[in-house]
Amino acid sequence: MDKILLEQSLALVAADDPDFTVRFYERLFADYPEVKALFGKNIRPQATMLQEAIVAVLEHLDDPGWLETSLSSLGRVHASLGVTPKMYGWVATTLVATMADIAGPQWTDVMSKEWNEALTAVAAMMLDAYPPESPGQESNTTDQHLLSGPGRGKG
Repeated sequence: MDKILLEQSLALVAADDPDFTVRFYERLFADYPEVKALFGKNIRPQATMLQEAIVAVLEHLDDPGWLETSLSSLGRVHASLGVTPKMYGWVATTLVATMADIAGPQWTDVMSKEWNEALTAVAAMMLDAYPPESPGQESNTTDQHLLSGPGRGKG
């Protein structure tokens, strides 16, 4: 993963729209209305937590111990809230598409690729903390096609 490119592209998006995570959730709910029930009416606090989590992960990309501990804990919380493994693909796809839309022509396919790679790694660490499957339960794997599909960016 290219940490510098991830940080620069995040800064590009945040400079254009400091509330980009609010726009992300609006888009997520429009594209996947079934996830809206997992959230309260006021999405702003959740959007702030997401943005802080993204920044924290980027700051700790070189610290596998921190990533493992933090993302495992976050994964357990998400599992307890009813977040299913397939939702991770929806979130990644929607987040990258939202960032690309906000950045406009400055967003590149390479940025999309790097974000998809990073979000796939984050999802894998979070899903590793999910409880073991019981018969008939959905698999704890992300939809790799969704996460590694063609970039929606430009250039």
